Amino acid sequence: MQCEKPYNLPRSEAAAATAVIIVSYGSINPPPQPIEFKADRPFLFFIRESRQNIVLFSGRFISPSTKP
Repeated sequence: MQCEKPYNLPRSEAAAATAVIIVSYGSINPPPQPIEFKADRPFLFFIRESRQNIVLFSGRFISPSTKP
């Protein structure tokens, strides 16, 4: 940290201080387990904005693509 005193007045003083505090409370949460979703029949899906409950995108899954 840098501190400058650009003026020279009698009885004036300047000071600066920096502090960093890091607190750790032990365990770190493990990453959540992935959720398995099996798409074995047609379904609809929606992507929505949660605060205003607005649908941003909707779609329909009919069947999985087949690889040659």
